[in-house]
Amino acid sequence: MNFIEIIKGKTFQSWIWLVVLLTIWEMASRLGLVNPFLLPPLSDVLVNLFKEITTGNLGPRIVNSVIIILQGMGVSFLLALAFTLLCVWLTPIESLFNMLSTVMSPLPSVAVMPLIIMWFGVNKTAMFAIIVHGVLWALTRHMLDGLRSIPSIYYEWGKNLCLPPWRMFTDIVFFAIMPELLSGIRVGWGRAWRAVISAEMVFGAIGSLGGVGYYIYLNRAYANITNVMTGVIVIALIGILIESFLFGQIEKRTVQKWGMTRA
Repeated sequence: MNFIEIIKGKTFQSWIWLVVLLTIWEMASRLGLVNPFLLPPLSDVLVNLFKEITTGNLGPRIVNSVIIILQGMGVSFLLALAFTLLCVWLTPIESLFNMLSTVMSPLPSVAVMPLIIMWFGVNKTAMFAIIVHGVLWALTRHMLDGLRSIPSIYYEWGKNLCLPPWRMFTDIVFFAIMPELLSGIRVGWGRAWRAVISAEMVFGAIGSLGGVGYYIYLNRAYANITNVMTGVIVIALIGILIESFLFGQIEKRTVQKWGMTRA
């Protein structure tokens, strides 16, 4: 890949725009175009981010939030898999899912949070319930769409080769649904991340320290805008790392490598 192709690439252009916007942020605050109390300079936020991670308690709070999300995603994935299998095997269950998905999927996690608090209290169980609500419907829908989109000729090919059911899944179904499955996990991760941050701002500390959302809430209460922006930057950085490096690498090594989508 030559230099011209790199410049024309969407990834390179996205990073250039990010640098431009961050530079505008820094200069606007430094030059007094905006109130530094409302929008502190980016450099101050980055210095504070390094200090809070190395000497403060922001690092453990980041780990706490990520662990809760991973655990909630694991529960959501198992439930979505079970729901998908039931929908495939039993038509009435699929009708039930379509009805529930139509009603529940548009509801943001914040809207159902009061009910979850009354049902489960303020604890990790409530956090898991919020994550499951945000992830389950989208992930199940993507799994079902992936299964429905598999051409029937694939199954006929497997039957002609006398593949047992488990080989039919590992050699055909798994690869065929990977694009939809990856999309569903991506959507689920985004919803889970937003749900956890929102819940921590409402619930407060879950555990001894709480998470990033509680860090933002606490500093907002003390009008420490630099720390609030530090928490926002952390959320953005984690989103970039997960989307660009984790999901990006998985997609590159699976669906792009298999020729199922363009690079």
